[in-house]
Amino acid sequence: MVGVAGRSKGCNTCRRRRVKCDEAKPQCYRCIKAGFECLGYERATQWRHTSVNPNPTSRLHMPEFMGLTQPVHMNFAPTPQLSLAAFEADMCTAHMFKNFVWKSYGTLWLDRAAEGKLGILALDAVKALARLNFGLSNRVQDLQLQGAALYGKCLRVLAEELGKEGSAVHDNRTLMVPILVLMMVSAIQADRTAAVFHLKAIGKVLMLCGPEAFQQQPLRNAFEAARATLLVASLFSRRRTFLEDPYWQDVPYALDPSMKPQQSYLLDIFVTIPGFLEESGRINNLTRLGDELIDPSIVLDEQLSRRADLCRNVAAQLEKLYRWRWNWQRMYGQYVTITKHEWQSSPSPKTSDFTSNPTDIGHLQFTRPVYADDITLYNAALMWLMTLIWKLQPFQAASIIRGCARCAAASSTSPCNSPTSSSNNISFEPLSWPGAALSIREPAIEICRIYDWQCRHHEQHGSFGDQTCMYLFPMGMARAVLDPDPDYQRWIDSMLDLNPITAGYGRGGGSVVGFSSFVTKCALDADVRGSEDIM
Repeated sequence: MVGVAGRSKGCNTCRRRRVKCDEAKPQCYRCIKAGFECLGYERATQWRHTSVNPNPTSRLHMPEFMGLTQPVHMNFAPTPQLSLAAFEADMCTAHMFKNFVWKSYGTLWLDRAAEGKLGILALDAVKALARLNFGLSNRVQDLQLQGAALYGKCLRVLAEELGKEGSAVHDNRTLMVPILVLMMVSAIQADRTAAVFHLKAIGKVLMLCGPEAFQQQPLRNAFEAARATLLVASLFSRRRTFLEDPYWQDVPYALDPSMKPQQSYLLDIFVTIPGFLEESGRINNLTRLGDELIDPSIVLDEQLSRRADLCRNVAAQLEKLYRWRWNWQRMYGQYVTITKHEWQSSPSPKTSDFTSNPTDIGHLQFTRPVYADDITLYNAALMWLMTLIWKLQPFQAASIIRGCARCAAASSTSPCNSPTSSSNNISFEPLSWPGAALSIREPAIEICRIYDWQCRHHEQHGSFGDQTCMYLFPMGMARAVLDPDPDYQRWIDSMLDLNPITAGYGRGGGSVVGFSSFVTKCALDADVRGSEDIM
């Protein structure tokens, strides 16, 4: 149409070809030169009743365009070579290693097992754990079934291996890693029967092989994980463990004692506690000597005597623990600092609950996760030993604890550097110094202050390659002590709930390995201001 803005004046052929027309009449030269039939300049009249058809047909639906706009079927399904099944194992394994608690527990040996470097049984055990974990986390039924099938296969192979007679030490020690992995599988399935079977298998392999079989990595780390696992089980059952023998503490590091980590020294102290609990139970149940009933007064005298002996043994370990704390502070104390900004979480620590730094409660900072792990495990051991002393000798407990702190300070290489000395060259701030607390509340609160940093730096555990076998155990003990206080309960829940892996840990009653059953009112309400008595 001539004179209408926006309309092309070219011939119909050039318009269809979408090229510029020279508009020559009666036929354009461009069509003639290109060999096309020029269809002229007449336009077909189109009637559009817009008053009754508010949505006119698009130009794309006009007859001349219909051939160009027909839908074309496209197949978006991946080729068989790119099926997700090919990446299924990698996805499950990657998801498993996102669990920082497992990753720090299985440092070195879990990675090697996943790579197939520790035998077929260890590899299959990791596959079972990875598939079950991914299937349960994402509700994938097929993966759960695959994991369960692999788990059953591993159990049958493990039972056959453990049943063999005269197996070589080298063959037996390689079973430690798959047993530990299968123990993790039973944990996510909440299968107590299987867990008991695996605990017995761990003990059997250790006894068959001896500590000499675990002097090289990654089996040495597997030994530490096995030791921590048996320790927790022994605390729960309140039965002595063979691991308290110094033979099991020294031999694994005999080739290179300098490689023994600080947490291993703490476990050396920790493994004595189940024996103390067993002896305490025997004393409480003492009603007869031999096969004959005896006078109650004689029983009472016997109980008092045995409690005093047991308390001396506990105090010896407490003094050893305090000495460890002095040595740790000399080596690593400079890597712990404190920030001055206000607490953003609600609630924040209460100033009145701290004796070592009562006016300046800030966020603790650590340059490396293992330093935080060391001090939380130290405080867990401290809570156990102090609780036992308060339970065994409630009237002498305060003086016993202070005496242990004095002896530890005096036996240090620089005895003049006691916390009350004017020439003090060692500062324990911002942490509590050995002997600062008589109540178990302060070590529990210090665990929470440290976890405030840990819960914001979980991802760093994989960066340094340090092993932590009891990552959440101290926090569980702290919760058992502080949970009666609603403010601390909310604070603990808020930190644990920051990550789905730790969310809900310890919530819903109960306590870690029954710790709260040993806690007395004296242990909670003791005067924590004992600094003037520590020289």
